[in-house]
Amino acid sequence: MKPLLTKTLIFSFVLGAITAILKYTDIVPAIHSQWYGIILFYFILTTFILFQFFKSLQKTIRKFISVFLSMTVLRMILFISVILLYAFLIQHNSTGNAVGFILTFSVYYLFFTTWEIILIVSILKHKNNHEKF
Repeated sequence: MKPLLTKTLIFSFVLGAITAILKYTDIVPAIHSQWYGIILFYFILTTFILFQFFKSLQKTIRKFISVFLSMTVLRMILFISVILLYAFLIQHNSTGNAVGFILTFSVYYLFFTTWEIILIVSILKHKNNHEKF
């Protein structure tokens, strides 16, 4: 599990560095000003989800599948809730800021979801090479 945490931390730092370059050189000015908080949110959530996947994989493949599906649904509900909460309650007076938040949040969602899938596939391949389900 420790290598997954280290890889995810490095991934988050690289993504943060790329974001900082794009934001502060005005290449992509639509990036929300709280982008670092969004990355931290995704890092914590991704680490938790990967830990749950890793823990469930130690049991059976059925347990892994049920945890995977439930985490996916819970993650989608959480993400939609965060977007709606920010857009309608926190920044309801600033449409441009809400749009920037939604775009930044959505792009990070794609990056971190892709990262999770890459790590899960590598874990499953490694487990499959060493033991059969």
